[in-house]
Amino acid sequence: MVESVASDLIPRLARPLPWHAGAVSQLACAWSRQHFPHALLLHGPQGVGKRELAAWLAASILCDVNSTELGRCGDCASCKLITAGSHPDLLWVHPEQDKQQISVDQIRAVSERLYKTSYRRGYKVAVVEPAHQVTAAGANALLKTLEEPPARSLLLLVSSQPSTLPATVCSRCQRLAVPRPSSAAALSWLQQQQVSVDASLLEFAAGGPLRALAFAGASFTNLDQEMQRSLTELFRGDADVTQVAGQWCKESLPERLVWLDLWLTSNARGALTRNAAAVTFPTRSAHLPSLPRAANISSVYEMVDRVRSLKAQLARTALQRELAVESWLLTLLDVFNADLSRPT
Repeated sequence: MVESVASDLIPRLARPLPWHAGAVSQLACAWSRQHFPHALLLHGPQGVGKRELAAWLAASILCDVNSTELGRCGDCASCKLITAGSHPDLLWVHPEQDKQQISVDQIRAVSERLYKTSYRRGYKVAVVEPAHQVTAAGANALLKTLEEPPARSLLLLVSSQPSTLPATVCSRCQRLAVPRPSSAAALSWLQQQQVSVDASLLEFAAGGPLRALAFAGASFTNLDQEMQRSLTELFRGDADVTQVAGQWCKESLPERLVWLDLWLTSNARGALTRNAAAVTFPTRSAHLPSLPRAANISSVYEMVDRVRSLKAQLARTALQRELAVESWLLTLLDVFNADLSRPT
């Protein structure tokens, strides 16, 4: 899908997030010196606001007023078009509905628009997000645009997995890291959003404040309780693997896989220390379900690798999710010799 900037980002476009200050300083310096790159790769962990920074940068470059300083006035014609989500020179490409990848046709459509004259006689900006989900054919089409960049254009690639991008694409982009804030800074910012977030939720979000914000309130608690219940029933032989896999795939599957990663890592910690109290998220008092027998640490970490591989595969390709998750669960039960009997 190729469209203008999503309207849900507009409330956060007024200023960059606090931990973006270093990245913004670099961008502002390059802009003021008129040494701005034609292609930027914004990369960093999930939940640190790469998308928000890309939106702010695009809006700042397209602003009619701030020609020498990087920023968005909010009142000019271009800023109003961006607020309305209809700026003709701002393109945003992401996977189409029910698709896992950005197709070559989408990349070609963006390239074609970039080579045309700007509708407002200024810059043209295209954001590809997430860039690591571009198909191989799409990456080749993207490379052609990077090798012969159109005048007064900016191509913004946004990715949490830059290592999976082709080296030829990365080498033709200026890389800009979007850092993860310290836990203290993240929690301080989250408190300013007037939400109840503790350190355990921030840990679940891998330190990403925006991911933690999305799971604030009952959302994380409900997921946590449901996952504990599902695993306990599976290990007791009181639940059907196929049904559990189907339920997990209906909602919040990426977050469930993160939960499984943390749970398995927690069990490995417990096995290393021979302390059952360690079998929990470090900052939470409620224990997670223990493995059905004394854990072999190598086996636990093997399952950690498997769940991370599954998470990466599901993000990149259109796997049959239920079958993939069911296969992972059967492997989990097999590795730990759980009761494989099905409820009658």
